[in-house]
Amino acid sequence: MTIEIIVLLTLLLILMQIFIPVTIDLLITKKLNFLYLFSSRDDVAESSLFFDRSQRALKNLFQTLPIFITLALLSIIKDIDISFLATLWLAMRFIYVPIYILGIDYVRTIVWAVSLICLIMMGISFL
Repeated sequence: MTIEIIVLLTLLLILMQIFIPVTIDLLITKKLNFLYLFSSRDDVAESSLFFDRSQRALKNLFQTLPIFITLALLSIIKDIDISFLATLWLAMRFIYVPIYILGIDYVRTIVWAVSLICLIMMGISFL
């Protein structure tokens, strides 16, 4: 898989994670309704534990995403192949989402650590 495809899939992951919290509370827990979604949202709606976890998973992604995108762009500019590590990072980030939402603590930490190690190894590839 090329680094360009991996970056595009990463953008898909972001879109997916943006819509997961609303989808959970709209369709599964029924804590949200369409009237609230089309409102100006001046009042804070009650959210579920799963909604809150999915929001935190998205925030966690945004903490390392700039590093990943920078390394991906550098790999294209410098013509250094980091596609395996980038694919592994992306796979870990996809796996991380349901594990975080379901509250599987220790596995979540291991998956996060593997994704962090991938970023470190991607950076080392430029040395």
